[in-house]
Amino acid sequence: MKATETNRQLKGKATKKKIFTVAKELILTKGYSHVTVDEICEKCSLSKGAFYIHYKSKEDIIRKLYRDDISEYMDENFKKYLLENKDASAIDKLKTFMMVALGFPLVIGEELTKLAFIVNLTLKSPESSSFLSDCLETELLLEIVDEGISDSLFRSDLSREEIVNAVYSYLTGVLVTWCLSNFAYDIVKTGEKSVEVLIKGLQ
Repeated sequence: MKATETNRQLKGKATKKKIFTVAKELILTKGYSHVTVDEICEKCSLSKGAFYIHYKSKEDIIRKLYRDDISEYMDENFKKYLLENKDASAIDKLKTFMMVALGFPLVIGEELTKLAFIVNLTLKSPESSSFLSDCLETELLLEIVDEGISDSLFRSDLSREEIVNAVYSYLTGVLVTWCLSNFAYDIVKTGEKSVEVLIKGLQ
């Protein structure tokens, strides 16, 4: 009986991965608004019932797609920076963390960036407020902030949680503002000055 349950779990994980892979390919190729759950199910040879066992909606896939891609992007780029700059100060690490994060929309594309925030802004759930922090590895950011506090690089009247919240609030604000401008400017170049302003305010 135990072996049957394990096989069932493995099959379920494989099905979920297949749905996600097919949906990602369709969305990136055709655009979100031109892809339906019916089409995803047809490509996967699944019923709609099977789809909804694994995902609540098409929007649920967008959230996971953004999360997975930005996590992979941060792993490849920011963690590479850490390995190559082991003597960097906490301030330099924090600045690089934010600048790398601001470069992600240019990699994943304008439409998917906007969709990710639209989907999460329309969610009536506490989960939506933690969306960006979930994507950007809070533990890693906390390590940087703790290092900065230990080295007396940040203001003593700010707690680690307040500093982390300031960073996430800044990044969310910059990304949403960029989306609302209809991507009218270079988010990375514009972000360089505002990141400096934020960091000075934290010191």
